[in-house]
Amino acid sequence: MRKLLTISIVMLAVCTQATAQEPADLIAIRKAYAAAMDDHDLDTMFSYWIDDCVYDYVQAPPPAEGKEAIRAGFDEYIFGLYPDFHTDEGRVLAAGNIVVVEHNTIGTYLDTGIEVIGPHLDIYEFEGDKIKKATTYADSASDMIQLGMMPAPEVPELIPSITVPDPEPTGLSPMEANTEAVARWNSHDAASVAKTYHADAQIFAGPLGMALDRIATTAMNEMYYSAFPDVELEIVRAIDLGEGWVVTEFVARATHQASFMGVPAAGYPTELRLVWLTHYDADGLVTELSFYYDNMTLITQMTTAPWPLDGIWVSAVQTPLGNLILTTTYVAQDAAKTRYSGSVDEINPMPLLGEIYPDADAPAKWAGAQAELVGLNKYEATFLGYETKTSETETGKLTEFVGLFTVKAYFELLDPNTLQGHGTGSYYMAAQDADRDGFPDEGQEPAACIPWTWTGKRLTAMPGCIPAPMPEPGE
Repeated sequence: MRKLLTISIVMLAVCTQATAQEPADLIAIRKAYAAAMDDHDLDTMFSYWIDDCVYDYVQAPPPAEGKEAIRAGFDEYIFGLYPDFHTDEGRVLAAGNIVVVEHNTIGTYLDTGIEVIGPHLDIYEFEGDKIKKATTYADSASDMIQLGMMPAPEVPELIPSITVPDPEPTGLSPMEANTEAVARWNSHDAASVAKTYHADAQIFAGPLGMALDRIATTAMNEMYYSAFPDVELEIVRAIDLGEGWVVTEFVARATHQASFMGVPAAGYPTELRLVWLTHYDADGLVTELSFYYDNMTLITQMTTAPWPLDGIWVSAVQTPLGNLILTTTYVAQDAAKTRYSGSVDEINPMPLLGEIYPDADAPAKWAGAQAELVGLNKYEATFLGYETKTSETETGKLTEFVGLFTVKAYFELLDPNTLQGHGTGSYYMAAQDADRDGFPDEGQEPAACIPWTWTGKRLTAMPGCIPAPMPEPGE
């Protein structure tokens, strides 16, 4: 019977591939894909993906790219480790080229015989009638807890410290109500957030696998605000799925400043991707809410210091004349290693600014840099430098100031010894520093604004060469 159902769904999908644009058609294709996945039929599964597809498994970055790489991941890490892997059929919603699926994955781990159940939320993006990208939100810590590889988190009794107020209808449309709900959450006012929940709101905390009411959810919100007092949700995208449903993807940035579920605070920055699937009624109140993020990512960030910036970095700046090589030496200015000063040198000066400073000598003279930690291994920096011209006079060499520049930069450490950055250079003429204090005068607009990108590597221990033996005398 199941095979017959699968064949019927596949035939429906195949017969509508040329015109499959409506949400109902995409839901049917996704259902056929899910049936093939439950049968571990890789050939049929990947007939529904475009060749240059992307699978963004949020808890295990970076995303996998290309059909063959994604197929190999399913074969080895899912079907290979969980031979009876299958899914249940949960909530399915669609709008435009988006299909959202909320369900469980179920499988018995090959090495231990333990069944693992994982709540998931998947977002499928279609190109025509094929999947071009899938994004999965789940909690890898939950899998490890079920397998006995780590202890369960210490979830306190969820009793709020405040009297939870009654719901207050807003009358907003679902998308407007969603924007309002996010703004209230970012205000850290747990009472104000609680007013957006319907009296009978059903809330599911994916990372804990727990169903909550509005009272317990208010206590959980207070717990987040206490542990992460600077937490802020940045909306990446919000999609109106119709009939009151909205799916919202976020990046949450915060500093861990108090104990959270048994993890003591070390003051480390965190940056987490998460998703809400929310239903709003005609009054603009939340009737259902599910949220998902990866607890293992959060635990790792709460207990791991950011990679230090201290040391010598060699950067390659992409230019039309080739790579400009710079060295920057960073020194921490505070014990927490959140602020750094840096000195900069050009290794292979290039005539990149000839149109702006035609008479300037090379290389430019750099005053230096300052960098501040603004996220997990992410920095905001400002560089300052000068363009000068040297000429001979009767009394000796004279160095004339012809211009100055600043670079506003943003860079991220991709691993302990690699960074990637981008920024803009603002270039001023000498006359724009009329008081000669070494900075552009207030209110001055740059003569030119140029974007830059670069990559950098930290100078680390490198192997030496082995010289050839010296010839003996007379050889």
